[in-house]
This record gives sequence, structure tokens and C-alpha cells, in this order.
Amino acid sequence: MNLSQHSANVECIDALKKHKTFVRVANFANFSLGMFAPRVQTRFSSTLDAILERDHRLRRNFPNNVFAAMTLNLGPQTVTYRHTDSLNVPWGWCAITAVGDYNSKNGGHLILWDLGIAVEFPPGSTILIPSAILRHSNVALSEGERRSSLTQYTAGALFRWQECGFQSEASFKAHGGMHQRTAEQRWQEGVDTLCHWEELHSAIERRLLGQKVDSAACFQ
Repeated sequence: MNLSQHSANVECIDALKKHKTFVRVANFANFSLGMFAPRVQTRFSSTLDAILERDHRLRRNFPNNVFAAMTLNLGPQTVTYRHTDSLNVPWGWCAITAVGDYNSKNGGHLILWDLGIAVEFPPGSTILIPSAILRHSNVALSEGERRSSLTQYTAGALFRWQECGFQSEASFKAHGGMHQRTAEQRWQEGVDTLCHWEELHSAIERRLLGQKVDSAACFQ
């Protein structure tokens, strides 16, 4: 279903989703996903398209965007404790965009605990990470600084819903349904959507050297 919003927020959220700048920011993340994880983007797209076609009451957040959901963290000092987003599809990527007014040298870093690194994350930056399996958090800000974020993601339950014939797994099994693949096979198929560095480097090089990208079309 469409995620329920408090009535006081509906008008503001709808206006934001239609604002040209906001759409461009959201779809820059979508374009980046296609650049660095094209098979993940294709899988996100085919699943979301199938679900939207099945239920016409559902609405896409942004045109030309494959992420099924988004979260707005409006601060005024948005930081997170160490966590994983366990309901997101495990092999999928989550897009995080930071905005605000803060010194990114002193705070607001993104910490990727399993990799042992902290990444400077200036206002206006977007990063793609497998947030369901990679522990992450943010460094606190200094007094008086502001930071908000937009995250875009797709829940793993949507893929399960599609695979079960657009019904819950409990309903699927109650009606005699049997999965054609094991959990291990589904995981491997998900992993196979990711690109190896050599493949990714070659694809980006071809695009930069031989293909002209219409940035306006990509981000709108």
C-alpha cells in the first residue's frame, strides 16, 4: 500500500515531491544507481513496475525513479546511531542524500563500520550503500549547524510479494504454493546483480568516451 502519512504532513510532502529541485535530487540518485549498479536498477524497476501494474492505487514517488520508498529526515540535526536497515532488500542499494549547513570536515561523516572507514559527507552529496547489510551511522554536528537527509530504498518484502504471486507468503503457502528456488539461490541471484569492478570500469569508460548523456532527461 502507499505509506500512510499524518494528515498535517500530506500537503507538504506532496508539494516537495512535485518541486523541480527535489525531483532532480531524487532522480540524480536513481541515475547514479543505473550508472554503478545497472542490474540492481533493472531488478528494482521490473519489480516496482509489476506491482504498480497489479494495483493502480499505488503511486510512484517520482517519475523515472525505481526506488519504491523514501524517508525525509528533516533535522534540524539529522544523525543516526549505528544500524542496518534490515527490512530493505539485502543485495539492494539505498541512496542517501545530505543537505544543510555544516562543516563536513568536523562532523556529519558517514561511518561504515564493517569496512572500518569514515567518509566525509558534505551537504549536497549522495551515496549508494547496501544499507540492509552494512552497518552505518553519522558523526554528530557542531552546535548551530543544520543537516537533513533524503533516503530512497526498496523493501525486500516487495520482491517476496511478487514472487508469491502478489500475495503474502502465508497466503501463498496456505494455497499450496511452493517456492521454485531456495533461499540460498535467491541470495545468489541477488548477488549476481552486482557488478565486478572490471565490468563497471569498462561500462563507465564506454559511456564517458562514446555515449552522450542528456543530464536533463536523466534527472527529471
